[in-house]
Amino acid sequence: MKKSVLSLAVLMSLATANALAATTDLTVTGTITPAACTPTLSNGGLVEYGSLALTELEETSVGYNLPAKSLNFSIECSAPATFALIANDNRRDSSGVDPWFFGLGKHQDQSIGSYAMTWQYESTVVDGAQGENLASPDGGNSWTSIIDGVLHDAGRAPNFLAGFSSGTNLGPTPATSVNVTMDIPGTINKNLTMNGAMELDGSATIEVVYL
Repeated sequence: MKKSVLSLAVLMSLATANALAATTDLTVTGTITPAACTPTLSNGGLVEYGSLALTELEETSVGYNLPAKSLNFSIECSAPATFALIANDNRRDSSGVDPWFFGLGKHQDQSIGSYAMTWQYESTVVDGAQGENLASPDGGNSWTSIIDGVLHDAGRAPNFLAGFSSGTNLGPTPATSVNVTMDIPGTINKNLTMNGAMELDGSATIEVVYL
């Protein structure tokens, strides 16, 4: 690979020398990370409720709670790496204003509801031992230890990062594996006009960010 790059540079230099006034620029970009980390959700990341009647759901002052659901979430790295998580709501136009709620899509131009992605302290395992949940509101410049982990939508909270540490470090520590039980609590909005079946359509992308 080094030889190919060098040959390309020489050929471009010769072409530039012969053409004199004819020039072009080559830009090389990329990111080299110390390790490759792969995030995985159980059940292929699918939260399936099947067919439910609205009358079967628990009613609250703001909506109807969907049955509790959870998935196993893991990050496996080829070597110790320092990383954090961000999430993007692919149904942002239906999620409201709170960045920790993700949208469930729309029904006849009405926002159906929302869900969150959280995990409890007891389920956080870093390299086989109890880990700490961390949060950064400013893109990793400062970190706070939190009891339960949570993801925010990067479109509405662009500087929020979710991190992990081993021990009591106030900042992410290098790790080869992190495992949590991700809870996905969901709520259907009240006062929806329903004509026929309403299809839930939540979708989010979780990304590993290297620090």
